[in-house]
Amino acid sequence: MTLPSKPVLAWFGVLLLLGSELGRAEPLRILAPDLPGASEVGGSGRDAETVRQVLARCGYQAEFTIQPFGRHLVTYRESDKADAVMTVPLGQELAGASTAAYIWYQNGAVYDANRIGSLDDLDDLRGLDLVTFKNGIQLLELDELEPELGNLFEIANQRIHSHLLLLGRVDAILADGLIVSEVNRQILTSEIRTLNLKGTPALRFAPIFTPAPYKMVFRKRELAEAFDACYDEAWAEGVVYEINEKYIGPFQQELGHRYLGF
Repeated sequence: MTLPSKPVLAWFGVLLLLGSELGRAEPLRILAPDLPGASEVGGSGRDAETVRQVLARCGYQAEFTIQPFGRHLVTYRESDKADAVMTVPLGQELAGASTAAYIWYQNGAVYDANRIGSLDDLDDLRGLDLVTFKNGIQLLELDELEPELGNLFEIANQRIHSHLLLLGRVDAILADGLIVSEVNRQILTSEIRTLNLKGTPALRFAPIFTPAPYKMVFRKRELAEAFDACYDEAWAEGVVYEINEKYIGPFQQELGHRYLGF
């Protein structure tokens, strides 16, 4: 991430001054997806905290409205009640002004190493029973490989993914490693007795897909430009790294330093 140029910094200073005079403390309404460990009710999670801290550097207060992934994009498109929408695929076009990529997600395979051997690439998925998120076959470009797989399910509810894996109904979950790890943690700390598991699972993550970048879209261009400038500052000062470490670090045993290099 490159630092903003001196002209941009000068312009940004003027923007902050004008914002102060106009009462910029007014919260910004942000549409966000419901993704465990990334953006959840109350504005917790790696993605939400990144957005909140970056906007705070600009002098704004993020006010999150959490909706199922995908619906948050539809709501932004069909309603004018939000100032911005976060976690937008980089190539997706929405009305308003886009930022640069501000966060990356790492899709891969989460599996129980007690049940199957190590997974390192797509070829290792052949013959396995798998579950992924809605539209995952298309988004993960599994169409050509699908005939060589075992059963491949698309299910929107990620808690069902984890139940299927923990109970041995599927061999692996194909989804974002951090999100799956957080869902697994919630289930294993609250439902493990009801699951009646045979032994403790050795959950592991294989980052077999390319990291996916996401952006924000603001209705006002000046807000998108301010967000980018503040993000560059937060990146240069190590704030973004600290947020990533805060949320990814606790899952080192499962993720094995293979989630975006953490």
